[in-house]
Amino acid sequence: MNTFLRNLSFLIIPFFRSWINFRKSEILPDGYFDYLKFRLNLSKIYWPKDKTCMVANPRKIYVGKCSKIGRPFSYLQGGGGLFIGDYVRFGPGVGILTSNHDFYDRDKNNVKPIKIGDYCWIGMHAIVLAGVELGPSTIVGAGSVVTKSFPEGYCVIAGNPAKVIKYLDKEKVQIPSHPEYYGYIPASDFEKVRNKYIDV
Repeated sequence: MNTFLRNLSFLIIPFFRSWINFRKSEILPDGYFDYLKFRLNLSKIYWPKDKTCMVANPRKIYVGKCSKIGRPFSYLQGGGGLFIGDYVRFGPGVGILTSNHDFYDRDKNNVKPIKIGDYCWIGMHAIVLAGVELGPSTIVGAGSVVTKSFPEGYCVIAGNPAKVIKYLDKEKVQIPSHPEYYGYIPASDFEKVRNKYIDV
């Protein structure tokens, strides 16, 4: 038994040190055992998510550097292709839907990609529908339904359907400076392993 524990600690302690470094990225307050699950190749998703966050077609979801998206009670649907840029933030309960049922044939799905640019912030219980593109630094108000694109970015949108309620001064947007990780993966290692997790 002592040999087993020594071998286990030999495996776990180096991972714990790397988890401490990962925590500095401020991506999510993810538990060590979730991180360990990823490091032991027991997870198909390379970014942290809450256990109540549902993910469909994860191989079609690209998540950029230091983005916090796997929030509680969210639903992220990658079937049509989902691109999430760097330093993106989601609130709890966000819905991202790259696929929707056809109006006339409910067994048919209409799929379109969604692109969420760098530094976007999607508020609590907001929904983004298939085909939408949000430019950099777009803020989506809580509870909003985004049915069309805002590719220029640097704005606050809200409502159902969402519309621009404020434009942002580009010069005032602050760029974070955290250790850079793509999910659990250090930025320096991401290109070497990306094909293991995503097809986009």
